[in-house]
Amino acid sequence: MTRGYRPLVAIGEAKRKATSWGFNLITVETQKKIPFDFVIDDRGCTSLVRIRRIKSPQFRTDDIERTCAQETQELRMLPVPEGIYRELWVRGPGRAWHRYLVLPESVEELLTRDKENRDDKGKNEP
Repeated sequence: MTRGYRPLVAIGEAKRKATSWGFNLITVETQKKIPFDFVIDDRGCTSLVRIRRIKSPQFRTDDIERTCAQETQELRMLPVPEGIYRELWVRGPGRAWHRYLVLPESVEELLTRDKENRDDKGKNEP
């Protein structure tokens, strides 16, 4: 498991962000350490979500694979049924959120329509 404390403030912000994006939020309470922070449901599509805060403004998928290698590995090792996805949500220094789909061999960015992200090279423009 990842060392250190989970970013509780960022997790709270991410939960609020998930509901503002229209996702159904499912929280899991357990004493055991698990490699995800909460679960979201988006019109029948369920994802386990792990939150990570980073200090550098590097959000390309290869940067995230390197910076968040332990988190992505922990998510990949988690046995889940087919149809359940694994996501990594990263909050950077500008408080903008970036979502990534963690696949068995790669990481793919999922676009958001957040106003905080729109200035991020314009890649999230409608």
